[in-house]
Amino acid sequence: MRTKIIVLAASLLPALALANGYDVPSVTPRDLALVESATAAQGDAGATYANPAALSKVKGLSLNLAGSYLGLQTTWSAPAGSVMAGAPDASTKDKPVPPVALYGAYGFDAGGLPVGVGLGMNLPAGGNMYWADDWAGRGRIITVDRKVYGFYLTGGVELMKDLRVGAGLVYYYTTEYLKQGIQPSDATYGELSASGGAPSFDLSAEWSPPIESTPLTFGVDFKYKATQVLKGNGSFVVQNALLQPSPTGAPPPVDQGVTHNLTYPSVLNFGVAYRPPVKGLQLTGVFTWTGYSVYQDDTFVGDKGTTITVPRNYGDGYTVRVGAEYETTSQLTLRAGLMRDFSGFSTDTYSPTLPDGNSWSGALGAAWKFSPDLSVSATVFYALIDQVQTTGTVAFPGVYNTNVLIVSGGVTWRTDLGMAR
Repeated sequence: MRTKIIVLAASLLPALALANGYDVPSVTPRDLALVESATAAQGDAGATYANPAALSKVKGLSLNLAGSYLGLQTTWSAPAGSVMAGAPDASTKDKPVPPVALYGAYGFDAGGLPVGVGLGMNLPAGGNMYWADDWAGRGRIITVDRKVYGFYLTGGVELMKDLRVGAGLVYYYTTEYLKQGIQPSDATYGELSASGGAPSFDLSAEWSPPIESTPLTFGVDFKYKATQVLKGNGSFVVQNALLQPSPTGAPPPVDQGVTHNLTYPSVLNFGVAYRPPVKGLQLTGVFTWTGYSVYQDDTFVGDKGTTITVPRNYGDGYTVRVGAEYETTSQLTLRAGLMRDFSGFSTDTYSPTLPDGNSWSGALGAAWKFSPDLSVSATVFYALIDQVQTTGTVAFPGVYNTNVLIVSGGVTWRTDLGMAR
């Protein structure tokens, strides 16, 4: 006989962290091709997310709409000499995620100042991890399906020539489903579903020094952290015998709701764009700081008095990005980007729920203009995460190899609606 019950389980908690492994780059084809190095080189509705200050350059109505395919694969193997030595290798199943990025903006004059407002949504973080039901680490995790949705209402104004500032409201909303096996039976497992959200804000600026011989633009964008209160329930499907008290006298699990705080970290992007003396060429670069040190632990609170804390021990992360964009003709634009990401993860608390690690990423893209107001773009992005071997006594023993593939396509369209700026 199998019985469904609500349970608190400490071993589920490592799945609740959110860090570099689940960050999703902007999937608008241009930003993805430039590996998000265009903080200082925005000019359409995509600035709603990337740098709201640049919305003041939008004239009339602008749309930037994109969809994508995101595939992530992790392979686990047992380290030689570990307690898991001899266990067969395992890989995650192919379960792609389809992130979207949808932005609309409108530019107009207000009191003689160029102003732009934007509205949009994307998935700044999220992903799927589907391990086999019988893999060696099923007692840690079988399935993770998490999606963090971002909603943005932002605006920008040009205060003076070549100086723009922007700000806006951000709302993050997260849904997640976790499935974990229970030893010793392959037929037993636990499930946890939770959701919740929280508001945040965005501040940005863009400045072009008045030096004609050096066509530079600097951009900065800061999004503040948001602590979401996720609420839901956890349920187990177990054999009847496992519901009895343990020989040590520990009580069987009881029905309880689930509450935990999940913080989406603060992110600071400082960028520069440069147009060298080559017609149609623009170079971009960004330094990104991400406040992952908010992940010192995960605290899981039940509604019947149980509180469990699991250490995460993250430090802050940072990323270096460079990109190039070349208008080969009035219709065709080619793009490329390269980035190196340094995660703040700890090998002592690494989890198979989170394919984290330092990584190299590269992208290639192209755009075709059907008219000055309408273009389509496509990009291929690939990330190779450095091999990770766990250490210490908390992490599940293993050697992990992870890669990510994103294919993005989208359309940009604008019309000035007969307006003069």
